[in-house]
Order: sequence, then structure tokens, then C-alpha cells
Amino acid sequence: MYASPQEKPFKIYQSSAGSGKTYTLVKEYISIVLKSDNPNKFRQILAITFTNKAATEMKERVLDALLQLSKDADARLDERFCYFYGH
Repeated sequence: MYASPQEKPFKIYQSSAGSGKTYTLVKEYISIVLKSDNPNKFRQILAITFTNKAATEMKERVLDALLQLSKDADARLDERFCYFYGH
């Protein structure tokens, strides 16, 4: 995998249960996709969890976040992202 000097090839989040890892992963996933000019960027992202339940929850949260971001057609997508994820 190639990473530019500004981009690290991997980010690892490690913390205890209930500390917000899924929220952080969803925020990071959407941020990477929105910042990219590549419409297929989502295909280059790998998020690993330890359980199927956690993977399903992450997938559902990503889809829900994208749905929420798409609801306001008058607002710019990145502004909606900032609103929902505090960037």
C-alpha cells in the first residue's frame, strides 16, 4: 500500500469497551471518503473488529451517517459531516 508522506498507511485505535471506538471508526471512515477525490476510496479502507456484532454495528452506523448527511440537499456534504461529527 502506498501512502503519501502526509498520510500514514495505518491508524490503530485501541481502548476499552464502551469508550467510543465505533464512533471514532465511523467518523474516520467518512472523513477519509469525503476528503478524497477518488469515488472508489471506500474500497481502499479496511476496518477490523473482533466480533461480527461490532462489524455489523459499524456498517449500520456508516450507512446511517451517510443517510443523515444526504437528507439535507441544500447543505454541503462536508458541512453536514461537521455538524454530525463535530469537526
